[in-house]
Order: sequence, then C-alpha cells, then structure tokens
Amino acid sequence: MTITENKIKILTIADLHGRDVWKKFADINFLLNATDPETAEGYTPEYDKYVFLGDYTDSFTETNVVIKHNLLELIRFKKLYPKNVILLLGNHDVQYFLNQPWNRNLNYLCSGFRPEAHFDLYDIFNQNKDLFQLAYQVKNYLFTHAGVHFGWYQYTFKKAIKGLNLDDLSVADQLNEAFNLKLDCIFDVDWYRGGNKKVGGPLWCDKKLLSKILKNTNQVVGHTPVNEIKTINIKNSSITFCDVLHHKPDFYTLVI
Repeated sequence: MTITENKIKILTIADLHGRDVWKKFADINFLLNATDPETAEGYTPEYDKYVFLGDYTDSFTETNVVIKHNLLELIRFKKLYPKNVILLLGNHDVQYFLNQPWNRNLNYLCSGFRPEAHFDLYDIFNQNKDLFQLAYQVKNYLFTHAGVHFGWYQYTFKKAIKGLNLDDLSVADQLNEAFNLKLDCIFDVDWYRGGNKKVGGPLWCDKKLLSKILKNTNQVVGHTPVNEIKTINIKNSSITFCDVLHHKPDFYTLVI
C-alpha cells in the first residue's frame, strides 16, 4: 500500500477507444519505461490500483493500427504490474472477444465494429483472456464498464445464478464468474442502446437507467459519455460517471 496499510489509492480511466492519452496520466509513462516484470520491481507505482473501465477498441478517429498498438501497450502495462493494473472489459471489447471471426453468424455487435480488425483483436483478447475481467471491487466500491442496476441484479441476475453456489462471493466475483460461464443476462442490452431488454447488464446499462443502483454500494463506471466526471449520491449509494475522454483528458482518483 502506498497510503497506509488500510487505505488503497486508485486511479480510474474510462473508455479509451484507441487513445494513448492514458500514458500521460499520473506516473504511467514513467512506469512503462520498465522492460519486463522482473525489472519492474524498481519502479514503484504511485497508485495501488490503475483501473481501466473497458472499451479499448473502436474509434471515430484512430486507425486499426493505432487501436491495436494501444491495446497491446495496455496488456504490457498489466504484465509489468499485474497486482496494480486492472483491465475491465467493455461492450466494444467483448464483441471481438466472443465472436469468432471465421463464423459469419455474428451477434452482439456494437456500432463502430471493424470487421477488418476482427481477426487481430480476437487473437489479442483470447490469448490474454486471463488479464481481463468484467468487474472489480474494493470494499463497497464496485467498478464495471456500464454499471449495475438494482432491479437487473436483484431479479434477473440472481435468478440466473441460482443454484451456482455464488451467494457467498462479492458482487464483482459473482459477475466475473457469470461472465466466465457466459450467462446470457451478462450481455443484456437495454432499449436505450438498441436492445430488447428493459434494463441492460453491466456491459450495456445506460446512464438513464442508473437512478436505481445497488444499495449501499458506490459504483464507478464509464460507457455513457459525460462532459465532466460526476458523482451522483442516491441515499446510501453513489455512482460516478467517468467517460470523458471524448471531451477532455481526465481521470478519476479516490482513496478507499
């Protein structure tokens, strides 16, 4: 720990979409000077955790080459500091991760899908699948790409995991296990995002639906573009929206 034994200092970056601006945040560029995990011990991170909220692919401005390069750089960052770097998956990443490029019956596609990059991105994500996860949790702070709606979790998700013996796990561990099992509800897409579900899952849930969030939980999400990083408090819970890189270079920090 870099603060105290009981505190964790976290830097959160949302929705890169191929941008390399993340290298300019805090001490990241310095940390990337390490050449391999063994020598990286001499580079002490300023933050205990660097949490990336997903959507590393697809862009209105960057080329396939740039997107691929930045994704590989993120993976290198994770390999250099495996205990410090958390790579969450976003809906734009999962479409390349799950859809086999040699299968013409593609589903679960997002706007901005690039078929010419499909083979490369599929290989990158699947060769490094153990480096990515759906959710991350510290105490009562939950990090996901799009957020977890109370009703979706309580009624759709809990029904889907009934009988899987996941009740004793944290919310994040439940979500990660459900993703590994490829449970259908994880990939729910709501009406606001072009799907047929009333509420989307943690990869798709739109900001308009997140007035009803998990009780006694502080969520940190990306997915829905906002002009400023903003925290909304709802009774004993909160949700912080961080998807600002389309508008300004900024990240979210907190000490838990």
